[in-house]
Amino acid sequence: MKLKILLVQNSAIIGNKKATFNNVETLLEQYEEGKPDLIIFPEVWSIGWYCKNFQDEAEEIENSETISFLKNVALNFNSTVIGGSFICKHPNNVYKNTCPVIDKAGKLVTTYDKMHLFSHIGSEENKFVTTGDELKILNLNGTKIGLSICYDIRFPELYREYSKHGVEVFVNMAAWSNKKPKHWAVMHKARAIENQCFMITVDQTGKIVDDEYNLGHSMIIDPWGETEEMLHEEEACLLYEIDTYKAKNLRQNFPLLKDRRDENTKYFNVREIKLYE
Repeated sequence: MKLKILLVQNSAIIGNKKATFNNVETLLEQYEEGKPDLIIFPEVWSIGWYCKNFQDEAEEIENSETISFLKNVALNFNSTVIGGSFICKHPNNVYKNTCPVIDKAGKLVTTYDKMHLFSHIGSEENKFVTTGDELKILNLNGTKIGLSICYDIRFPELYREYSKHGVEVFVNMAAWSNKKPKHWAVMHKARAIENQCFMITVDQTGKIVDDEYNLGHSMIIDPWGETEEMLHEEEACLLYEIDTYKAKNLRQNFPLLKDRRDENTKYFNVREIKLYE
């Protein structure tokens, strides 16, 4: 199946959601005739990666400005939208880093809550947000798409679980620091290779605060780990068509996934052998 994808690599204006919306509208204008099947946004694209602001910028799902904007995008383009993420406020002051998915009719069909929260000094997302506990697979005209958000990429078991359920396309939406460019490239390519999946990465770009910047470098990686198309640091969109049969054919000709031992055993026996000098 051919799948035409539009990636949105924007630079959020922290503290000014409306200005960010206007900026994204401008980025999207030139692609209105592109007829993408799928439009994908980065993590917290409407507010930027500044964890201390997360709870102040949180939105309830029923009256979310971010979801309302994404619904309009879906309707205008007649496309399914994987809406990056926003900070969703739940009852009892529970907050989650949530990806909304909007169908081409403008309906919110599901959400994915980030499973792994960045806990390093200087960000400490885990102080402001609660983890999700459910993987989400989108079935778009027979193509299975697995959702993830940013830090999830460091936990390969998540993607392995998706691949066991026949996922052919991984999507990872991020606000990734430009201080870790090698990790960004290597891990996304590894997840694609080891699961024989396409990997679609969508990152924010531009300044966060002080001397912190997002990396950009949104990429489309094929099941062999080759980069088919990539943006750099610029604020831009990328329209590209993938052929998901590339994943199907690879799995048939090189049955890596069928050779996994964990398909037949729930665990391996582990023995530690002490050596003495």
